[in-house]
Amino acid sequence: MNKVILFNFNGTIVDTKFLAIDIFNEIASKQEYKKINKEEVPYLSTLSIRERCKVLNVPIHKMPLIGISIKRRYQQYIANLEPVRGISEVLEELKNQGYKLGFLTSNNYNVTNDFLTNNSIEFFDYNHYSFNPFSKSKDISSFLKKYKLKKNEVIYIGDELRDIKAAKKNGLVCIATSWGYDSVNLLNKGHADFIAKQPNDILDIILKG
Repeated sequence: MNKVILFNFNGTIVDTKFLAIDIFNEIASKQEYKKINKEEVPYLSTLSIRERCKVLNVPIHKMPLIGISIKRRYQQYIANLEPVRGISEVLEELKNQGYKLGFLTSNNYNVTNDFLTNNSIEFFDYNHYSFNPFSKSKDISSFLKKYKLKKNEVIYIGDELRDIKAAKKNGLVCIATSWGYDSVNLLNKGHADFIAKQPNDILDIILKG
C-alpha cells in the first residue's frame, strides 16, 4: 500500500499561532502571567515549553490546564480560520498521487469538519480526535492501532518539538514544519528526518525522496 501521511492539525494545517497567543494573553491578564508581545514570538519559538513558562512566569504544572483552556477557546474560531498558505495544494497533490491522508487533533469534531468544508480540503481518509493536546505520543499509538497501520507505513508531519519526539517514540519517519509554533533550531533538537520550511517542501520530500 502507499504511505499514509499523518498531519498534526493545529499549526500544521490551520494557522493558529497568533490566535493561541491572543487567547494566552487573555488568560495571562487574569492570572498575572507575563503577556506575549508579537515582537517576542521569534525568540519564544526557540525555547522549550519549560523555558517559555519560565519567561512568562507560568508555573510549569499549570501548562496542561492552560493548553486545554486555549484549545477549548479555539473551538469558536477554528471553522472560520484559513489553512496555512499553500497547504491545501499540497494536500490535493498528495491525494492525487495516491497517498492516504490522516490527521490528529484535539479540536471538536464538528468544528474541524466545518473548517475542512469551508476551505474545500476534505481530502482526509483517517482521523483521530483527542481531548488532551499534550498526549501526542499516545495519540499516534492509538491512531496506528485504530487503523491497523504499521509504523513503516506512516509518515508524520508536525510543527512542534513534541510532535517530533512523539513520532520518533512511535518509530515513525517524521517531517517537521517551520511555519508553526517552534523554530527550526528547536525542531532540530528532536532529530526530525526532514525539515519543511514551506508547504511545498513536503511534496519535494515525499515525492522525490
